[in-house]
Amino acid sequence: MIKKILFIIAGLIVLLVLVGFVLPAKLDITKSYTINAPAAAVFEEINDLQRWETWQYWNKQDPEMKITYGEKKVGTGASYSWVGPKMGDGTLGISESIPDKSVAIDMDFGGNPAKAFYSVEPDGDNTQLKLNFTNDAGMNPIGHWINVFMKGEIEKSFEYAGEKIKNIAEAKPKFTYQISEEAIPTISYVGLMHTMSPQDPAAVNAQMAKMYGELETVLKKANVTITGYPFAFYPSFSDESMDMICAMPVAADAKLPAKYKVETIGGGSAIKGIYKGDYTNLMALHMELDKYLQYKGLTMNGAPMEVYVTDPMLEKDTAKWITEVYYPITKN
Repeated sequence: MIKKILFIIAGLIVLLVLVGFVLPAKLDITKSYTINAPAAAVFEEINDLQRWETWQYWNKQDPEMKITYGEKKVGTGASYSWVGPKMGDGTLGISESIPDKSVAIDMDFGGNPAKAFYSVEPDGDNTQLKLNFTNDAGMNPIGHWINVFMKGEIEKSFEYAGEKIKNIAEAKPKFTYQISEEAIPTISYVGLMHTMSPQDPAAVNAQMAKMYGELETVLKKANVTITGYPFAFYPSFSDESMDMICAMPVAADAKLPAKYKVETIGGGSAIKGIYKGDYTNLMALHMELDKYLQYKGLTMNGAPMEVYVTDPMLEKDTAKWITEVYYPITKN
């Protein structure tokens, strides 16, 4: 009797193995979601592994899962490992991250490697989020069976993640202007400072024109080359009074009359906003940058700086004027 049972069991195992050989070796699942939010708002959810804890299906399935992060948590090279009573152990890493476009992922489920690819693409006022999972078991019949059982769970995980990411991204504040986080270099400049009220835009514009005119005259007489766009920054600012420095970038060793000293602004991290048009509504960008600081939990680390990319004397069409505004920051 025992021999018959063992024979039946052996036969079933052989049958399962044979069936496994004819099952698909490759599992390839793609889901797409339309999200009413900018691509950047969606991308940061898939590019920051710590954010995954808020939308990852597997964490919900195994609440006792313990996650250990690698040295990086964001972008290319970010990784984590997990151990859980239900999900077992495994590792996940971002092999390539293209800002605001895509994230390529390598995974290993307890010795079973797999890949994922998440991408975002602007679609009018919306963003298309695509989630893709692939696993090629090769000639391993057991791997073929694993793919069969994984398919439904992967689809559930995508449905869960897509809905969660959609809700998170759509709840984020929306910004009218293009804002990004940048690394700015050290800048050498010569500048003139004036203290005045910010309440009279016409007077401010006239004072700026006067100071830039003086700087251009001095630099021309000294035969000093201007190395970039003119800019202004504001070491102190209130509704009643502001210190305004109008500056021209020059070489650090530029030779100028004693009155005009070459100063330096240190480089570092900053948020950057891009404004298009005349300067009438430039303050609206400053207000959005303040809003961005609060939303991202960032702290100002220096004076706001406006860089005048377009010379109004050369371009008369105000719609083509471009101003870049930088807020130096410290990440909390």
